[in-house]
Amino acid sequence: MKQDEIRRTLIDGTIHVIARDGLDKATTKQIGLATTTNEVYIYRCFVDKEDMLARTFDSLDEELANKVMQYLPIMYKKEMVYEMRCRFFFFEVWKFLLGNRDKCLAYVRYYYSPYFFKCSADSHKNRFAPTVDKFRDAFKEEADVWMILNHILNVMLDFAVKVHNGQMSDSDDYSEHIFRVIYRSIEQYFRTPKEIVS
Repeated sequence: MKQDEIRRTLIDGTIHVIARDGLDKATTKQIGLATTTNEVYIYRCFVDKEDMLARTFDSLDEELANKVMQYLPIMYKKEMVYEMRCRFFFFEVWKFLLGNRDKCLAYVRYYYSPYFFKCSADSHKNRFAPTVDKFRDAFKEEADVWMILNHILNVMLDFAVKVHNGQMSDSDDYSEHIFRVIYRSIEQYFRTPKEIVS
């Protein structure tokens, strides 16, 4: 097996172990066992455990950023009122978050950990900078678009974890409720429909 394949296997194993056991219990030994890969390969593919966790998050974050950009064209459909565009965009990203329990839980557990702020906050901000730029015209000039988009992500992640943990149902009604919570909390920052550049 080539080093890139081993690295991918270890990242997949790290995702599974973090989702199953939590970040604190994601030891190199557990990851080695989960992937049936000798622990020594971890240190051949990554600088150390911290680097492996950061690269795992980067992989998940890149996938999420790509999905967000993939669904962004919905926001430019002029034939739809802006709230409806936002609804379609939300539902596409929401389905993605619910589409893989392990990835979502691993993402959340790292995102809210000290590792994120130490190792990944800057790369995360750079990765989502194009999304911020694309949304900037939708908001009033004085709005902090980065903060608003972070708020949206935080709310979506929080509710997605509740669904994955069985605290909430994966239903259309619940999804609509989450959209309403998010939309109503940010609509005051939108430009008027005539001001939005479509």
